[in-house]
Amino acid sequence: MRQKNNDEILIKRSIVVSDQNYYLPETGNFGKGLFFGMLISTPLWISFFGWLRIFLTFVGK
Repeated sequence: MRQKNNDEILIKRSIVVSDQNYYLPETGNFGKGLFFGMLISTPLWISFFGWLRIFLTFVGK
């Protein structure tokens, strides 16, 4: 009886694991990644050139 229960538990576990294997997370979209990367990097470049301009203004005096 105990062996039968263990087999059932193992079978149930393997079914649960195999169900999880069918789920694949979204790998993403290349164009969407480029778009959001551009949205993030544009303000960073603007601030970089702004700070560079301020720094060069003070160094140039």
